[in-house]
Amino acid sequence: MEVNRQQKLCICYSPISDQRHDLPPLYTFENYDVCFVNNTTSSELGSTYCMVYAEIQEDNSNDLWQKIRTHNAFKYHYRNDRLFFGLCLSRCMEFMENQQLTDGNFTINNDITQFFEQVHNQPLDLEIRSKYSRLIHRCLNEEFQRKYGLKLKTFVEYCERRRPGEIDGGEKDIVESGLFMFFKVILLLVVLSTFFDYFLKSKQPKEKQTKEFYKNNIEEPGWRLLTSFSLSRNYFRLTQPYRSEVGEPFAYLDGLRSISTVLVLCAHSFYLECQPIANPEFFENFGKSSIGLMILNSTVITETFMIMSGLLLHMKISQTMTVRPHSNWKKCLQIFVLIQISRYVRFLPTLIAMIGVNATILQRFGDGPFWRHLNEPSRIFSRENWWKNLLMINNFSPRDTVNPYTWYLAADFQLLALYTMFLIIMFKFPKYKKSILLTMGCLAVIIPTTISYVFKLDSSFMLRPETYRYNFIKDYKLYTHTYTPFYTNLGGYLCGLVCGEIYQNYLCDEEKRQRSIVIFHEPSIWTALYTGLHRNFWIILVCGIPVVAMASNRESLASEFCSLPIFRVFARLTPQIYLWHCLILQVTTTYHRQPQYLNMVQFNSQTMITLMFSTVVAFFGYLLLELPFSQALEALVVQRKKVDTVKPEKEAKIQ
Repeated sequence: MEVNRQQKLCICYSPISDQRHDLPPLYTFENYDVCFVNNTTSSELGSTYCMVYAEIQEDNSNDLWQKIRTHNAFKYHYRNDRLFFGLCLSRCMEFMENQQLTDGNFTINNDITQFFEQVHNQPLDLEIRSKYSRLIHRCLNEEFQRKYGLKLKTFVEYCERRRPGEIDGGEKDIVESGLFMFFKVILLLVVLSTFFDYFLKSKQPKEKQTKEFYKNNIEEPGWRLLTSFSLSRNYFRLTQPYRSEVGEPFAYLDGLRSISTVLVLCAHSFYLECQPIANPEFFENFGKSSIGLMILNSTVITETFMIMSGLLLHMKISQTMTVRPHSNWKKCLQIFVLIQISRYVRFLPTLIAMIGVNATILQRFGDGPFWRHLNEPSRIFSRENWWKNLLMINNFSPRDTVNPYTWYLAADFQLLALYTMFLIIMFKFPKYKKSILLTMGCLAVIIPTTISYVFKLDSSFMLRPETYRYNFIKDYKLYTHTYTPFYTNLGGYLCGLVCGEIYQNYLCDEEKRQRSIVIFHEPSIWTALYTGLHRNFWIILVCGIPVVAMASNRESLASEFCSLPIFRVFARLTPQIYLWHCLILQVTTTYHRQPQYLNMVQFNSQTMITLMFSTVVAFFGYLLLELPFSQALEALVVQRKKVDTVKPEKEAKIQ
């Protein structure tokens, strides 16, 4: 039904696409660099460059306005009455004496401008808004009325001022000093640990002084802790094949994880590269075909990661943690706490580094008319709301956190805690297993369905041209109610648990292996039901069944392909790639001086560049931040187990 509807809309709006050149451009930037060096006035105002957000005022007697209104009616079109202007104030000086002649109501007050006010509050921004808003309004309106016969309302988003030869590097503050100190301590630990590891290797017999020394864990817990930051040892941990009883049978998950990560990166590249854009029809045309709508609905890809996390969590607890009906509650609590701490420690150093970079040195990586539009929010929120990311609760308010995409890390952490608790109960009380799985299956459908129906939301969160154009999620209510909370993402982990049950009961050995979509438009009970079902259909049909199928036949073409060594290395880097890729995107897409003309070649080239740089950063992030701290924690756990083992032996000898 939705596809047919969109095809009809496509036919209806095709004339508008042909006449798009009649509409005002979404982005108009004057020369950014020339503005700072060709100031012909005696005032500093002449070397000031401002980004101005404008909305076209309604005028039903104007033919162009009728075209704009018709164009805006299609939800997969840009709102062409919302424009951005990069303006050098030197050409507005002629209006300086007549600022008071401006219409009384010329400013904008809505959720977009309120967000801009919250983010862009540097002294120059506030000064220009308070003193020169009328000047800028008249300057833009005169030319716009002459060209299009329409009036604008304007809002100054931010301004920059630079004298000739001046480099705007900002001042180093305590946050930046702390970040550099953090990096210095990490590098010092890496150097000392690497040399100590080499020293231990040199003390081995001559025949054991090979690379194999780095490939095996040191038995002595103390030495293992001291070598946890060793660059040599961690490199081999990155590249060596799986040897554990959990990792080896599921090596094919590396391929699925790698492919899913590339798809997520492509999706994020898509909407970041499309701002600012010179040819908006490149994005708009995706909403006018069946394949395009599938691409815009690709937000469900994140469920793939949750399925794999649920599966591996099930296998870890069932095979290595050994929770059994006779296990005491103290042991169960220790297992629960250990799993949560392990996951938290694994990502905490990278989160600190990412927040620190966004808060400080990111502003030094480049400049341009649209640089602050995309990078300023992450800088401000890194300084003000860093604690939300560190406490893993930023998925409940992604609008004012470091980066919206980090919602997944918080939701995954919360789901890990929830399902770890359920798994412990299931293995301790096997008779409740089916009841727990059935209850969670029902909740996975009922919760998002109920939320969608009560709040009268659209059936699913889809990428649209206006979704992230203003650097916050425009469909905020839908996004925060049905997409980012952990309780609307129960199905992914649950499917992973079911896959683990199937594998353990029917596929874990050779003998057992041998035996063995509707979319609606207007909010209603049917759209609410689709909200609860469409993710779960994707989870089961697209992700769950292939995972079980490849586990049942490890010699199949798909399983062997997904188990290739290249996927093994890339898959281990995927968490770091996910955390760093948007920062790379912000740097590589916002230095442009003019709106980009996009086509598939340009888009794919930019995506490959982003993937390459993200992988390089992830490589060092994995070796210097993620792996050392997780190995240090593992060494401490081994030391604790050794102490707990030795203590009963001593007591027995005394008795």
